[in-house]
Amino acid sequence: MSSLREWLLCPECGRELEADGGVLLCSSGHRFEVGRRGYAALVGGRSSLVRSDPASVLDDIDRRWAGERLSRVVDAVVAELPAGRELRLLDCGGDLGHLLAAGRAARGSLDAVYVSASPSAIVRAMKRSGAAGLLADPAREWPVRDGAADVVLCAFAEHRPAEFHRVLTPGGVVVFVAAEADVAALDDDVYPWFEHDQTRTVPAAEGVVSVVRYRRRRRPLSW
Repeated sequence: MSSLREWLLCPECGRELEADGGVLLCSSGHRFEVGRRGYAALVGGRSSLVRSDPASVLDDIDRRWAGERLSRVVDAVVAELPAGRELRLLDCGGDLGHLLAAGRAARGSLDAVYVSASPSAIVRAMKRSGAAGLLADPAREWPVRDGAADVVLCAFAEHRPAEFHRVLTPGGVVVFVAAEADVAALDDDVYPWFEHDQTRTVPAAEGVVSVVRYRRRRRPLSW
């Protein structure tokens, strides 16, 4: 839990969290549980967007990523991870930890958090990858410290470029996995916060998939 606590802030007031058994506490008195399955549930109040996915949906996702169907995509994502020191990765994608598991196998050591609004998805990703898990409301800022991550992974999932920019360290990168046909729109969406760095195009069972790396701008562009 100590490593996970170093990533997180209170979603209600933005203050630091301290661990007390199976609870995370801030100095304002807000309390959040770390469930018996090990993930931090940092959701303030109720949200209709925070709910578990059915097992059948998760099974379908696992089948897509397992074996040869997306193996070249996984390899391309791992190749886009920056070299050097131990990386801090935040995965918000729809890959259920397959990319983090491959990254850890290739790099040996990663400090990683898998964030989702689905408790069932988080449990699968944690089990597969060894990452910490964070349950968060997608309609709000993530309860993650500014500059906490070196890399954000976003595979076939909603992208939040302003949030990605906020949680990345200066010089950090975001790696997207998207259908090739969607890359032009993605470029437009992220342009104020990120500059294009590199694209790898990979044939896959679903069609042509692009693995695109963008580098964080020092300051977002404004008009």
